[in-house]
Amino acid sequence: MAENSTTDVQPQKKYGPGTPFKERPLRFKLAFLLGSVWTIYIILTLLKVFFTLGIIIYPVAHRAICAGALVSLVLLAVPPKKGADMERLHWYETVMILWTAAACAYIACNSDSLIYSWGDATWWQMLLAGGFSVALMEAVRRTSGLAPVILSVGSFFYFVYSDLFPGFLMSTGFTYAGATGWMFLSGEGYWGSIVGTVASTVPGFILFGCILTVTGASDFFSDLARACLGAYRGGPAKTAVLSSMFFGSLSGSVAANVATTGQITIPMMKKTGFPAELAGAVEAVASTGGMFTPPIMGATAFLIADFLGVSYWSVCAAAFLPAVLYYGTLLVQADIEAIRLCAVGEPRENLPRVRDVMREGWYYLPSFGVLIVCMGFLKFSAETSIVYTLLTLVVCTAFSRRTRLNWKRFLIVLENTAMGMNMVIPLSVAIGILVGAMTVTGTGQNLSNELGSLAGNNIYLMLLMAGAASFVLGMGMSSIACYLLTVTMLAPAIVGSGVEPLAVHMFLFYYGALSFITPPVAIAAFVASGISGGDPTKTGVLALRMGIAGFLVPWAFVVYPALLFIGPLWETALVFLASFTGLLAISGAWTKYLLVPLALWERIVLGAGGIAIFVPLPDIIQYPVLAALLAFMGYLFYRMKTEKVCSF
Repeated sequence: MAENSTTDVQPQKKYGPGTPFKERPLRFKLAFLLGSVWTIYIILTLLKVFFTLGIIIYPVAHRAICAGALVSLVLLAVPPKKGADMERLHWYETVMILWTAAACAYIACNSDSLIYSWGDATWWQMLLAGGFSVALMEAVRRTSGLAPVILSVGSFFYFVYSDLFPGFLMSTGFTYAGATGWMFLSGEGYWGSIVGTVASTVPGFILFGCILTVTGASDFFSDLARACLGAYRGGPAKTAVLSSMFFGSLSGSVAANVATTGQITIPMMKKTGFPAELAGAVEAVASTGGMFTPPIMGATAFLIADFLGVSYWSVCAAAFLPAVLYYGTLLVQADIEAIRLCAVGEPRENLPRVRDVMREGWYYLPSFGVLIVCMGFLKFSAETSIVYTLLTLVVCTAFSRRTRLNWKRFLIVLENTAMGMNMVIPLSVAIGILVGAMTVTGTGQNLSNELGSLAGNNIYLMLLMAGAASFVLGMGMSSIACYLLTVTMLAPAIVGSGVEPLAVHMFLFYYGALSFITPPVAIAAFVASGISGGDPTKTGVLALRMGIAGFLVPWAFVVYPALLFIGPLWETALVFLASFTGLLAISGAWTKYLLVPLALWERIVLGAGGIAIFVPLPDIIQYPVLAALLAFMGYLFYRMKTEKVCSF
């Protein structure tokens, strides 16, 4: 599922999904109809209905249909700026929508001939392309901000005038007709492999997440987490971690995850003694981690697999231990905060029993089993696997009236699925300009070489620059969109320096998502503070502390690829132990508490030892450091047993 399954950039609330059709103004009526028709088209495509009827939809035609629908949907449903009038459809928006429809219809209807016989664009083809480009850039600006717009527009003009640039940026240059032909009429540029992967793979998984949401899966996962952890010390906080982990991987939207599970978990945490800001921070960090958690990973697992040419199963396996480290560290921090606050768990008599929860919510589980079997063992494609998964989910949830996909829920699913793609597809089309320009001019390889030289061929300095770029670009952009942008620009240079390719892709994905919990943007923290009633900035600062594992784990699997199950299992186990120990040490040094309150010298010892774990030092140094940290934590455990510590 893409990052904004219910959309992180939403229209005015009163016109959101579920609003009666007759109460909507014209633009939102059109948005509902367009989104519903597009989702039905996606369903028919997944079920091979067009192929069965003898209707051949070429890949470029499919991409153009998706781009035309989603660019138009953004212009209808997303305001041009915060607080803008959304009661009426402006004339310039109507012009852009009609131009988009004409341009994409031309590509779709002529895709069978254009892919083989395209050349320099004629004046009227350039006119079509120009109008569509304006609408596309406006859609990207509304959903992803100015940065990708500037990059895309700049890439096109660089493509044309590359013969005027100095040094490694110099190329042959192109005419406007030639550049438009390559970008708009060929199977590259706008309609290249990036939007191809996104348009064919991601919508089915967004559809899956939307069906889970409307049929009540979030309640099931919350109840299951409460049944398992609710009675323990700080139980509501641990429940928030577990339920958000489950649901976050499926929903694909950090903000939607906070808004959904946080309505339940944040009030429970506050009731047991957690301050409003801390409760919001725990939920924000837990929801963000869902993006890194198999099996879905917000649909990014499938994109990583496609980029690297590896199996989906390999990506899921690689993401497993980093996710365990992330949530394991968060659970320990939640437990530490519960000890400090003497926060008790919920009375067992108030909690549901696991067997009761499973009996009432088993309908959701078979679909996950089908997905894992189809993709992991039978090696089906993502598109085929999601069809079987969706059919299983619809059939199983039909056994209960409470979970059944009725007509009203189905309409919400249709709209939410389209809105869940409103950021990703327009951005993917725009990124195609950047990819095309870098490929044809040869700048991509040259840029990789120059970045390496700039960093002195130091891979850690290159990773630091890439992490900072991912973090900045991720502000206000979905993690999947940020991943697509950064992997296009930065991954080749880092991989070329000798870093494991899978580690590079995971590194960029992690850092692209971390802006959701880090000030000044911290969207997840702001959503959580709206529920908790706490201060948004303080919530973001606490989320930064609680989510420290998210910043360190990517360095761990770059320094130690064994963490991604690359290499012998004994090395993977040792690296996992070292990484978890280092995370606990750094967390304790920062929070001043690990099992017991820590003195200054103890914090210094833990902090220095934890940092040493994540620094690529020789084994002859790191093994003693790990042993010393484990021994020191044993000493802290002994102190906890002998000193009076709040426990339940």
